[in-house]
Amino acid sequence: MSTDDLKAHAASDQDFYALLGVSPAANESEIRRAYRRTALKYHPDKIANPTQADIDKFHTLQIANDVLSDPDVKQLYDNAREARMRKQRERDQLDAARREMVEDLEKRERAGADQQRGVKRSWMADEDAETKLAAEIERIAQDGRRRRREAAEKLQKELDEEQKVIDREEEEKRKAADRSSQKVDRSQDANVGELERSVKVRWEREGSGLEVGVDSLKKLFAEFGKIEAAFLLKDKRKKVEGKKGKVTIATGVVVFESIVGAHAAVLDGEKKIRHADRDWAFVDSVFWASGEGPDLGATASSAPAKDSEPAPLKSSTETSKPAAAPNFNFPGLNSAPKTGKAPSFGYFASAAGGMPKASSFNSSARPAGMPSFQDEVLMKMKAAQRDKERKALEDQLAQEDEAADAAEASKQAS
Repeated sequence: MSTDDLKAHAASDQDFYALLGVSPAANESEIRRAYRRTALKYHPDKIANPTQADIDKFHTLQIANDVLSDPDVKQLYDNAREARMRKQRERDQLDAARREMVEDLEKRERAGADQQRGVKRSWMADEDAETKLAAEIERIAQDGRRRRREAAEKLQKELDEEQKVIDREEEEKRKAADRSSQKVDRSQDANVGELERSVKVRWEREGSGLEVGVDSLKKLFAEFGKIEAAFLLKDKRKKVEGKKGKVTIATGVVVFESIVGAHAAVLDGEKKIRHADRDWAFVDSVFWASGEGPDLGATASSAPAKDSEPAPLKSSTETSKPAAAPNFNFPGLNSAPKTGKAPSFGYFASAAGGMPKASSFNSSARPAGMPSFQDEVLMKMKAAQRDKERKALEDQLAQEDEAADAAEASKQAS
């Protein structure tokens, strides 16, 4: 039986506990045993010539067992049953009060009749008794209405509190959704540092990897995305498992324009190595230059943790360092007069050793399609900054490799 059908039966006015012969405090096992014991008396297969009343009784027992065996539906039934019992007690109290009042009036009438012995009661005494009876009945009715009103107000208050809780939960969900929708996808952010967009490649300087250089790395990794730069670190002599003596290990760094390309290089590069791709035969490992994948919020969850781990050739003692903060140090910039205002393009012209005068910035004086002088200055500034950051990245990675080598040498010496 479905949950909706059980909830409909939970409003039944039948006493399922009395039907099964158990107490309302009975646990699930007691209810189950009572059902089995009682159902045998009315089971169509267990009795001879079952009547329609027996079949209906057996069906009602099944409903009672299903309702009382489901904790949620049982709670609904208990609440409805308690409400019915409470109303019945109120009716019983009201009827008892009425009966008591009627009996008291009759008793008084008999006592009066015994005293006066044939003396007819006056119409005023009869009217006074009827008035008292009507007043008492009205008082009891008002008390019942007051109790019902208080119960309704209490129920409405509980519903209001539940609605407030639901509204708060919905508001929290809405705020969480707003915060989630406002998260920036850093995989497309042009301001992501070069270290986060860089991957390291390692191979042995022998065989097909002997002549591998920067151009070879760019060609190999071009399928994953646009490459901003690539460079080689200093070759090292290391021991490799399965080979006698030391071999020369080459390390290259590929900087992608987008962190998506770097992620694809780490993920798919390792797959190509495992699957023995012919173009990747010389590559030993591909991993993040920082040693671990960057935290990209929603995009980071798509990258398995194993793809962000360095290859076995990387020393376990090697640690990553934060990228050097960019230092804008252009000729003449630090000597700008401190006037409290931003330096103009005219000042850059004088500081850089001469630029066209302000009148020459007229865009009409330049051929169509060529960038303006302002754009050229900005492009040169950005290019200089990129070169500076790339040099800092190269120096940082070289320092990390040297620190790892020193740590490995110290470990072997000990």
